Amino acid sequence: MTEKLLASRQYVFGPTDICAMQAALESALGALAFSFTKEGPDSMTREELARAILRYAARGELNPGRLSARALHDLAPRPAYWVATRDDRLTA
Repeated sequence: MTEKLLASRQYVFGPTDICAMQAALESALGALAFSFTKEGPDSMTREELARAILRYAARGELNPGRLSARALHDLAPRPAYWVATRDDRLTA
């Protein structure tokens, strides 16, 4: 599903689902703890992780470990493997 389609739908999560998502967020933030100062991750990082967790939960993934791993994967920087050519096609 596209991001817009997911955003346009409403999802209802039960208490067990919310606990799983909360555990996933805490786990992901814990995994990033070494990257931040005493204050911890900024609100933007927390929000990006939370959005990713909600997106995957809406797709049906409710395992806290997998939710955390997927959210962290989405947050990871992407290497610049692709170079644009003059005619704007991407080449490897």
